Amino acid sequence: MNYYKITISYDGTAFHGWQIQPRDITVCSALQDAWFRLMRERISILGASRTDAGVHAIGQIARFAANIPPAAPIEQLRKAWNEHLPSGIYIRTFEQVPQSFHPCGNVLQKTYYYTLFLKKPLPFVERFGWYPAFMPHVDIDKFNQCLQRYVGTHDFASFCKVDQDDKKDTMRTIDSITLRKMSRWGILLVEIKGKSFVRFQIRRMVGYALDIAHRPTMQVEYLDELLKNPNPQQQLVKADAQGLCLRRIVYKRNENTTD
Repeated sequence: MNYYKITISYDGTAFHGWQIQPRDITVCSALQDAWFRLMRERISILGASRTDAGVHAIGQIARFAANIPPAAPIEQLRKAWNEHLPSGIYIRTFEQVPQSFHPCGNVLQKTYYYTLFLKKPLPFVERFGWYPAFMPHVDIDKFNQCLQRYVGTHDFASFCKVDQDDKKDTMRTIDSITLRKMSRWGILLVEIKGKSFVRFQIRRMVGYALDIAHRPTMQVEYLDELLKNPNPQQQLVKADAQGLCLRRIVYKRNENTTD
């Protein structure tokens, strides 16, 4: 039994997230089912990030064990596996790794993109970003000021799923947030970097910042209160899943993903 690492890109629109579900098709279940059709072998794939339904990925990392002969042409297996996958999933890299490699261990940094449309998008790109109804009224400078409030180490209990508050540590460190206005494409691109995130954290960070940035009566300092006095019972907007994309995962000891 050997261990392998794969880098996967996917359009999350048609899938119920990454993680295996009892009755729904997920990215992980589609990968495992395709491998079985190709190799007649059941495998269990472990991903580095449990992306939610509708969330996309360019550089998801996963590991699995399989009975592949040492002399087997891995690149040909990668191509054959891709041919058995449903539309919307593509395996970019496939390599053998030591058993000690764990996709959730030794993570140095994860990069996520969140895409916002500045105007109503064309139908064939709308699944890759979000256009809230109040977008024309968003103060972009104020939005960026809100985003910068998250940088550093904070308790993000106000930004996570409610039933996780008493079960998980909600302290997280945001390394950086960069906002780029790409007028040629009609988008705002939010790039967020950090080692780990609690569930829904990024979508709520972006949504809350947008909500505040389009309301003249709300101040940027409102976010400071949420970070200093965490309370998961919030009424602010949560950004849609379709705008979120896992871009890259970088590991310690130079175990980097491909771009």
